[in-house]
Amino acid sequence: MKLYKSLFFTASLSLSVSLSVSAQDAMQTPREDAPIDLEGFWTTVITEDWRWRMVTPPAGDFASLPLNEEGIRVGNQWNAESDEGTCRPYGAANLLRMPVRINISWEDENTLRLESDHGMQTRYFHFDSDESMDDAPSWQGFSTAEWEGEALKVVTRNLRAGYIRRNGAPYSDNAVVTEYFRRHTTYGDDWITVMVIVDDPQYLTEPYFTSSSFKRMTDSSEWNPTPCEDR
Repeated sequence: MKLYKSLFFTASLSLSVSLSVSAQDAMQTPREDAPIDLEGFWTTVITEDWRWRMVTPPAGDFASLPLNEEGIRVGNQWNAESDEGTCRPYGAANLLRMPVRINISWEDENTLRLESDHGMQTRYFHFDSDESMDDAPSWQGFSTAEWEGEALKVVTRNLRAGYIRRNGAPYSDNAVVTEYFRRHTTYGDDWITVMVIVDDPQYLTEPYFTSSSFKRMTDSSEWNPTPCEDR
């Protein structure tokens, strides 16, 4: 009988500790639960697609883009002079393909903020599923976030139509952008690699995949805010 009581007490204690640990884990905020630290200033390092990312390509240069017939038709209406300085290439579907520096920080315990210097765009990644996207469509839309293994997964909807290449290659206001942020260290330097998937059946024949790299900056001395025109 004493052995039975002892075993029962031990099992109950183990269950109590397990439940306590589980409850404690459940109470952790996304910031506390973060498997990687993305905070800081980062600069894009462009080693591929240079001619499409560092300069504005000629009209109709849609090589490597999965545009459908309607996407090509709309893209061919682009006018370089009238579109000079527009925010359309700085929408969420293309912002991280631009030659920008970014600053990532926690807005609060449930929201990450990403700012860009060029274009002067601000994105908010909401971990709280109770948040709603009742606001009007915008360049950065509404982004939900979650930790997925060692990566940050972000899904963005409610976008204004913009460009996936700054020569007018379009994405529509129905586009859905999915991103995976991964941090790694190479030769002693800290990096973020971001895979971006743009899903837009209105203008694309298939999802458009890109991968962009950002290197940690030692400070904010090169931060160079340059606005775009909201049109």
